[in-house]
Amino acid sequence: MIDEMLEMPLFRGCDRTAAAGVLERFPGRLSSYRKGEFLAMQRDACRSLFLLCEGSVYALMTSEQGRELTFDPLSAPDVLASPFLFSTEALYPVSIVAHADCRAWVISRECVRELLERDTAILHNFLNILSDHSIYLSGRLKQFALQTLASRIQNYLAENGTVRNLQETAFILGVTRPSLSRAVAQLVRQGIVRKTAAGYELADRA
Repeated sequence: MIDEMLEMPLFRGCDRTAAAGVLERFPGRLSSYRKGEFLAMQRDACRSLFLLCEGSVYALMTSEQGRELTFDPLSAPDVLASPFLFSTEALYPVSIVAHADCRAWVISRECVRELLERDTAILHNFLNILSDHSIYLSGRLKQFALQTLASRIQNYLAENGTVRNLQETAFILGVTRPSLSRAVAQLVRQGIVRKTAAGYELADRA
């Protein structure tokens, strides 16, 4: 169990013997989730770190008016909840949902604090992960707040190549399917997007 956990990116380059000692004193748990199940709910207390070792998840933010913003899926291996664990409120600002069947090691905040204090390699890894996730979240929020739907569709196609499923893509972009369909149809009429056997893609894509 501990050997598998030590293969996660958080422990890259660490003193494995010392890290194993901490993990033995603060035993975590291995949890399994089916597609669509919640690993954590928005506004729940954040007391643990998730080490995603199998499958994928996505984050979902819901406003009081019922609007939803979905973040691109994260695939294993990855660390979940790193930006929230040591925050003042220590609450999840988003829900974490299984995008596919997945498994995650769940370790306590106290365990993470001990690991960070004892091993500089783990500390550096944690800071890198935290920074990367924070940059991604701020970029995604900026994209959602400042860009038009047409621009977001083009960026999505530039990053992912093809839109195969309009319903799934609408969910990821945080819009309704009819809104996405109208915007895609407009981009097709403008010659910016073309429809192929595989789905929709940028017209200038090689």
